[in-house]
Amino acid sequence: MRIQMSTAAENAVMLSLIDEQGNSPLSIACNEQLHALADWLLDQHHDCIVEVVPSYASILIYYDAMNMDEATFIARIQPPSDWQKQHRQTTTNSESEHQIQVCYDTVVAPDLERVAQHAGLTVAEVITQHQQPTYHVYALGFAPGFAYLGDVPAAIRCPRLETPRQKVPALSVAIANQQTSVYPMESPGGWNLIGQVVELPQLKAGDKVRFIAIDLDTFKRRRQEVSHG
Repeated sequence: MRIQMSTAAENAVMLSLIDEQGNSPLSIACNEQLHALADWLLDQHHDCIVEVVPSYASILIYYDAMNMDEATFIARIQPPSDWQKQHRQTTTNSESEHQIQVCYDTVVAPDLERVAQHAGLTVAEVITQHQQPTYHVYALGFAPGFAYLGDVPAAIRCPRLETPRQKVPALSVAIANQQTSVYPMESPGGWNLIGQVVELPQLKAGDKVRFIAIDLDTFKRRRQEVSHG
């Protein structure tokens, strides 16, 4: 994997991880390396970096363009070949693992039966499959608190809706192809809704997530408990 940098704006550059074929691979290993690199950059060059915004296989890096031109900035932040070793020596693992309770009852999962039909599985099998992985938080985006999680098991992957909903209920669990997420607030959305969570912890890129099924009665009781503090 090699690093490629390009102009993104008058005060920002885009750093990408590129494989031997010249592509930016979408994988958990690549994404974990990317977030480690973002941490290393902030640690080593906080004096000239304003902000880093990691995504799947790239980092948008804002810098102080008033005091440094792009060529100088790129030369300065170019990671050495042993940056990963330096990073391991100077940082600790900041990942968190979260267990999130989900109600998969069709009362709060309007697309679950259709996802099962698309997969050629029963509803129960889809629910079991969705709970199996420990999901990786690739990135945050779309809306505040919306975390892109992967990878959804191949057996239950389902494309986005042809016509997005105007309103998706807050705390809805959804899947789209290899990704899954929880809508943190009511918003438009085109993903397949397969459940709802009791509450959503604050997630950050690199965190791990496990989904734990609960029945509808438990869901209603826990929701009431949360709403009353």
